[in-house]
Amino acid sequence: MSRNIIAVIFTPLFLLLVIYPLVALLFRLESNGIARTLVDPFFWDSVKNTIVAAAFAAAMGLLLAIGFGYLHLFQKNTFIYKIANLMNDLPIALPHTVAGLALLLAFGRNAFGFVGNTGLAFTIIAVILAMFFVSYPLAARTLASGVEKIEKEVIDVARTLGDTPTKAYLRIALPNLGEALFSGFVLAFSRSLSEFAAVIMFGGNVPGKTQVLASYVFTKVEEGELEMAVTASAFCVVLSLLTVSILGLRRLRYAKN
Repeated sequence: MSRNIIAVIFTPLFLLLVIYPLVALLFRLESNGIARTLVDPFFWDSVKNTIVAAAFAAAMGLLLAIGFGYLHLFQKNTFIYKIANLMNDLPIALPHTVAGLALLLAFGRNAFGFVGNTGLAFTIIAVILAMFFVSYPLAARTLASGVEKIEKEVIDVARTLGDTPTKAYLRIALPNLGEALFSGFVLAFSRSLSEFAAVIMFGGNVPGKTQVLASYVFTKVEEGELEMAVTASAFCVVLSLLTVSILGLRRLRYAKN
């Protein structure tokens, strides 16, 4: 018994605090709510906005993470790397309402009024930027972990043969970062799917335009449409499970190889 005490404690707490809330949500599904939600064009607009914005945000995050991976490999002692390494963790600790406000002030009408009355705020671009801001650190950390696994001798050989750091990174390092690139994209995409506070602060919650699944659920709860909120939430659960399952299957396949 003493050898299994951790498992004995973990199992009921995990079931109660993680599994039970999701089960409680799914058991509240009602046919009327499902039917009304599935014929609501704003629901499908929020699905489209969520997936498209999350994909763009994850792609942006991955591109910037590739740059961070280069610094992590070749320029660890530079000032810019140390600042970037520190700031990569800030969006994780920062309240996302603060992140949304920071983005609003940075890219709103005061600074970017030349692109429109509200700057970039309350547009689909704002939704993408908000998702990118909170998800990029996951991609950066994943790429850095991948770089750590590369055999440094291979990079050193490429350098002795005349490759510049950039050429060695592009020709040697990146082709060996396939798993990290995939994981970084999926993790950033998954994190973007769930973002609410930064998105609603900077992108707004305009049905059919900037509304995403998280803000759709919030709106339906505010309107007293709990059945529709539950249906949309269940859709989010399924979408999230599908995303993390893809990542898990990829990792399992990679481990076997």
